[in-house]
Amino acid sequence: MESSQFSDSQSRFDAIEQMETQGTTCDTFRVKLYGKLHFLKRLKSEYAGDIRYQEALRKEFETGYRLEHPNLVRYISLDNDSILMEYVEGETLSQRLSSNPDYFKNRKNTDKFIRQLLNVIGYLHSHQVLHLDLKPDNILITRINDDVKLIDLGCSYTDSFPDTTGHTNAYAAPEQLSIIHSPLSIQTDIYAIGKILERLPDHSIYNKVIARCTAEDPADRYQSVEDILHDVSHRKRYWLVVVVLALIIVVLAIGIAMNHEDRIPADAPTDSLSRDSDLQSNHGPAPVIHDTIQQISPESVNIPTQQSSKKDERTQLNEELEQLMDRAYRSTIATFCDSIFPPPIPSVDNAWADVSTEFHNQTVQIGDRLVKKYPAIPESIIRQETEQRFQGLVGYVFNQMRQNGQQQKVP
Repeated sequence: MESSQFSDSQSRFDAIEQMETQGTTCDTFRVKLYGKLHFLKRLKSEYAGDIRYQEALRKEFETGYRLEHPNLVRYISLDNDSILMEYVEGETLSQRLSSNPDYFKNRKNTDKFIRQLLNVIGYLHSHQVLHLDLKPDNILITRINDDVKLIDLGCSYTDSFPDTTGHTNAYAAPEQLSIIHSPLSIQTDIYAIGKILERLPDHSIYNKVIARCTAEDPADRYQSVEDILHDVSHRKRYWLVVVVLALIIVVLAIGIAMNHEDRIPADAPTDSLSRDSDLQSNHGPAPVIHDTIQQISPESVNIPTQQSSKKDERTQLNEELEQLMDRAYRSTIATFCDSIFPPPIPSVDNAWADVSTEFHNQTVQIGDRLVKKYPAIPESIIRQETEQRFQGLVGYVFNQMRQNGQQQKVP
């Protein structure tokens, strides 16, 4: 960085470097003061000395200075023409989406981003502050730990500073764009949250949330950020609810089946998997739940047995499905065979929800793969078989967890 001599007010900095991204009315700099990096926002020369822009800077500083949140940039000091703030090493949401498009395809990363963003916006609202310019360029993601840092309160509205100017059309609510004066509210920020969620990959899983956030009438939007967080969290646990309901059915079926002596034990491996030494693991091959899995056979698919080629294809499908499901099982829920149910701590429950959901995602992908590979076999049969195997394996692990829990209770 090169030292600066652009004004007496900046002479206190050890070094200063102009940043690539500049604002409409302000220049931005990375400065070093007492060996520590800071962010400097300074009025452009054509606006410096103009009381209107100086007051806008003062409004931003006084609004931000009284706030303290881990996901909000900190405001440090104010001069007539500049604000000194915390320097954050990272990139904007727009930059992250461009530089690492796969980042938000990881559900944990997406959930963390949304949770932190909603928390900090909710914090602003609880302190009677509307941001009013929420957009990807005003959301930083830190280089370390990928945390959210919300920036730029220049367009914010508070009870002390009701006059606000500026917005970004692509993320502005209809009431901000209306030529007729319309009251601004929490729902104005909520509209922008919906537009931001639209930018995320695989945003279709949030379609209902987005639709409600971006409703034309503010009265039809969420009434608080906490309500959005509730619905997002509810979506996160959707698969846990589905899995638990499936488990209840599967475990009951297993219990009934165990009363019949002619049944093969639930944990007995299939011959095809036992012969495949490459599929062995610490938890063994995926158990076959004979009570809940209907083997693909000529009778089950209503294909004449004289069609030997198709019969061979069904046999091949069955063997490949066993191998693929075993790999998916071992990479996800197999590790829970040593866990207990109910879990002693909530985090185990959350981990089970994440892993079982991942197992189901892999099951769906296996079904997609086999449908393409075996077009002669009805897709409905393949989908049913993969889903039954998923339920059977989840039921097996869940039953193991329950037995472990019962054993711990025995004195």
